[in-house]
Amino acid sequence: MEYSKLISDVLELFDHDYKYAEWNVVSEDIIRDEDTPTEVLDKLYEMDKTNLAVLRGIAAHPNASLETIEFLAKDLNDAVRWGVAENANTPVKILESLVNDGSDVIRYRVAKNINTPASALEKLALDANDVVRSGVAGNPGTPATVLEKLSEDKEDSVRLSVAQNPNVSASVLDKLARDKDDEVRAATAANSKNSEATFTVLARDGSGAVRENVARNEKAPLNILNALLNDGETSVRGAVAENPNTSQELLEKLSNDGKQSIRTSVAENKNASDSILRHLAEDDDGYVRKAVARNEKTPDLVLSKLAKDEDWRVCENVAMNVSAPENVLEYLSGYNDAYIRKAVASNKSAPKEALLRLSQDEEWIVRENVVRNPNAPEEALLNLKNDKDWRVAKLVTKNPGISDEALEKITSDAGFRIRYKAYIALLKRVAK
Repeated sequence: MEYSKLISDVLELFDHDYKYAEWNVVSEDIIRDEDTPTEVLDKLYEMDKTNLAVLRGIAAHPNASLETIEFLAKDLNDAVRWGVAENANTPVKILESLVNDGSDVIRYRVAKNINTPASALEKLALDANDVVRSGVAGNPGTPATVLEKLSEDKEDSVRLSVAQNPNVSASVLDKLARDKDDEVRAATAANSKNSEATFTVLARDGSGAVRENVARNEKAPLNILNALLNDGETSVRGAVAENPNTSQELLEKLSNDGKQSIRTSVAENKNASDSILRHLAEDDDGYVRKAVARNEKTPDLVLSKLAKDEDWRVCENVAMNVSAPENVLEYLSGYNDAYIRKAVASNKSAPKEALLRLSQDEEWIVRENVVRNPNAPEEALLNLKNDKDWRVAKLVTKNPGISDEALEKITSDAGFRIRYKAYIALLKRVAK
């Protein structure tokens, strides 16, 4: 189908049905759907331009037209201008005009917007409001010179945002590693741009939260992780156990730690060896076995055994594991616990036959997870287009596995809300 014909059809459907709809229907189907095309948003704006909720929703929508955005940027209501200020597609010239907005909240949203130009961010960095300055400090597009200046800001919240900025320089982080505020140093420890020298300073920090973030940081050198292996804080050792760069030797030691939380972290680590996972699969604690069941590196034989564990949470995690053998997932799809069937329904590796059967499950949460599964067979999706539960039916057209032919069929033989969503899905595909 051609885009122009689809737009014509969807606008006709919209005009006939949505002008009578309650606000929750409009909000659910149009405003909250990022795929809603510009033409529909323009139609909604013309039909309901006095509705504050409509204006706020359109202002923040990624497909709002330039003409509408320009108009809404001048709206007297802060909530509407807020939507414009946070919209990632708002043009630079409009963002620049909002730099001088009288509302602190609007200026903060402009300061956080990834499209705000450097010149505007430099101006906002001098704002009297510390919340606005913190927005600038956290923006990845903020110039290095501005971040360096803000790293000396009197307000802890501003320096904290600098420490969290993914593009802050190593030299600024080295300075923040010695900040007086524990939270600022902890945020610094979590930043991947730290130098080895800075990591060394932070690993010796008196705050457990700081050392924990060092231990969890994937860029922390192995010698730093090794130094934290015997830390007195359980949370720090647990973070070492979580780190995907922790060596097999360290994981082996931590797998025998007396703390359940640490053994659980080892069991979750994608770097854990088969021998470690087999060892932890026999752990007396259900949380540890649950973590083994969730690990995609766990051997098939171990997963097969854990699928019959006495703790249902362990079985549920096997059911979610995309590495679980098909025969195991088939077995779990017939489990009497709905949460385990739900887990199988969400698994991209689940057998097609199991997903088809689960599409007719009595529990809506199971059917919902089938419809969310990108590998669900089309027959299962079509079974659900008129599901009695709207939470299930509304997701059918969003599934990437549904064909154009099936979507076209839905536009003529489903309820009007599902028909509308099918049109939107087709428009998105044609636009590509």
